[in-house]
Amino acid sequence: MQVSNNCAWCDHPKDAGPSCSKCGADYAKAEAIKQHGKADIEPASAIDNGFTMEAVDSASAIEDPLLEEKICLAALPSMLALAFLVQLSGFGTGIQRIVFGMPVHELGHATVSWFCGFNAVPTFWKTISPSDRGYAASVLLFVAIAALANFGRRNMKGGWVLIAAFLLLMQGIGTYMITQREAEQYILFGGDGGGMVLATLLMLSFYFGKGTQYYEGGLRWGFLGIGAAAFADMFMTWLRSAGDRLQVPYGLTGGEPTDAFKLINYHTWSWEQLISRHVTVGVSCLFVLLAFYLWGIRQANKMIAIKQREDAEAFSAEGDPNSTAALSAKAVQT
Repeated sequence: MQVSNNCAWCDHPKDAGPSCSKCGADYAKAEAIKQHGKADIEPASAIDNGFTMEAVDSASAIEDPLLEEKICLAALPSMLALAFLVQLSGFGTGIQRIVFGMPVHELGHATVSWFCGFNAVPTFWKTISPSDRGYAASVLLFVAIAALANFGRRNMKGGWVLIAAFLLLMQGIGTYMITQREAEQYILFGGDGGGMVLATLLMLSFYFGKGTQYYEGGLRWGFLGIGAAAFADMFMTWLRSAGDRLQVPYGLTGGEPTDAFKLINYHTWSWEQLISRHVTVGVSCLFVLLAFYLWGIRQANKMIAIKQREDAEAFSAEGDPNSTAALSAKAVQT
């Protein structure tokens, strides 16, 4: 068989792997269909190199790629727009904070505490944390990170392994390389600062988990809504504070000093540092959301191309070369 340097489906230059990065076609199978009207070989999927499971193409779990593309276009902007509309209108901001903002805020405190070696327990309005470092949180966090790395290894997803390595590095730095006083200020900043990061991760989870119950059961919609509402609540607080310091949550809440009060008075942060650091985290999260939003649309378009290719292969299996040629041309145009 004469092999071209371009993909037989979309004419994109071939990559190093067995399949096209643009349309998802298996190079060898696409060549066979193009030249003979059918594929007599199996697609080159995952190579056995010590991994214990085969990589699964999540695109096969999407029944309607065209609908998925529309969802990817509209879901994230719509949820964020609705969440920010609540903040701008002032209608329902209290509910937004109580139901969505505060739980994520406290979880932000607790998450940073765990990475710094403190056995913190988040509650609805307060994160309970001992004054000294412990061992339970560090061990449990290490086990969780190891499980994430093993998941990536077993499913041949190198990205998850890299994320696990990064998290393990952060745990090592937070637990062994910073002082307890430094950890305390990071934990305080982790309320809204870390909360905005967690809210962003909740929204980003919308684009993952295809083929799982998380995706099929609609849980991703719930996480998207929670993340958008929590992010808008925390980010708008500091965005308003950038123009008016009276908007900073400074003082006492329930008889206890707020995070902002402690950072300014106990850890000598300036007002400018307090506000700018929170705003910087929020703006950075928005850029990350934009990047994954564009990536999600690109993945949806790729699923459409894969679906068209699979339809073409189905026709070729029935011995209809004319239909195969027509669908192949359509895939090239896409």
